Amino acid sequence: MAQKPSKKKQYTKGELNKLIDSLLHPLFVNGDAFVAIDTVLHGLVEQDPKQTVRKFIRYTLPKILDKAFGNH
Repeated sequence: MAQKPSKKKQYTKGELNKLIDSLLHPLFVNGDAFVAIDTVLHGLVEQDPKQTVRKFIRYTLPKILDKAFGNH
């Protein structure tokens, strides 16, 4: 008897974003490349370039500037 094909779980955008955060945020201390990868992956999940840029400016850019100018 043949098995029925299993249904693949669909993840919500929120679940995918949490997964990205949990995998990459601990790696931020290892270099800014991980911050860039994080941003790109969130952009792919959201599929909204304007929103990705807004979120980058709001959440990520200030951290990068603080680090660059020694305000951390």
